Amino acid sequence: MSKRPPKKEVNKDAWLATYSDMVTLILVFFILLFAMSSIDQEKYEMLVEAFTADAATLQLLAELKQSKNEPKTEEGTTELSHVDDIDDIEDFDDLYAYLKNYVKDRGLEASIHVEKADNLVYVRFMSTLFFEPNMAVLKPDGQRILGEVGRALGRAEHIAKFIRIDGHTAEAGPGNDTVNNRDLSTERANVVLKFLEANHIKDRSKLYAVGYGFYRPIAPNDREENRAKNRRVEILIGKEDPLQDVLDELYGLDD
Repeated sequence: MSKRPPKKEVNKDAWLATYSDMVTLILVFFILLFAMSSIDQEKYEMLVEAFTADAATLQLLAELKQSKNEPKTEEGTTELSHVDDIDDIEDFDDLYAYLKNYVKDRGLEASIHVEKADNLVYVRFMSTLFFEPNMAVLKPDGQRILGEVGRALGRAEHIAKFIRIDGHTAEAGPGNDTVNNRDLSTERANVVLKFLEANHIKDRSKLYAVGYGFYRPIAPNDREENRAKNRRVEILIGKEDPLQDVLDELYGLDD
């Protein structure tokens, strides 16, 4: 009688190997998903370039790179010019670009804000840049900065119809006002005007100053940080002056 072959032992834990492999694959899959969700644009473009031979796709990537490297304004539009040399200022776009570059190169973004609208360039200075609290005397550093800005304004004077300086103060807490805010804002605007008049602007009829006191705030006067924003000096350089045109007509100067 033949002997039966011995029974093979069954490994009851063999399924664990398959299970562990599956868990490992799932983990790798989720790691890949996470990596893809956090990959930056540059790495994504490199990945696409590496795995594609499609000419149209490669051309599109090249155009995206080019547009990404172009200088952008705060509104997201491409700057019309990039002017570092004051002698290159020929129009309002050049003036705007020069002032933006000046502020950025000297790290003054927290104290000086430059904007451009149709036919207007706007520069806002925190008052602490120019003046001590409750004073209307230009500080030495303020004179230096205003001098450099003034040189640029002088370069663009021939295309400006007006250069207006606005003075603003902030409303202090009850019982804390020690000066007349209307007077202080007007005096500060006039100090800036006289500095530009004496050093950089030849046609003095284009200059005028306005003191608003604390009546035109740009932030709530609820804490010192916001009050500091409201204490400011603004310079507006305009190509057109509709009000003056109407006055000239009333004066009979347009005949």
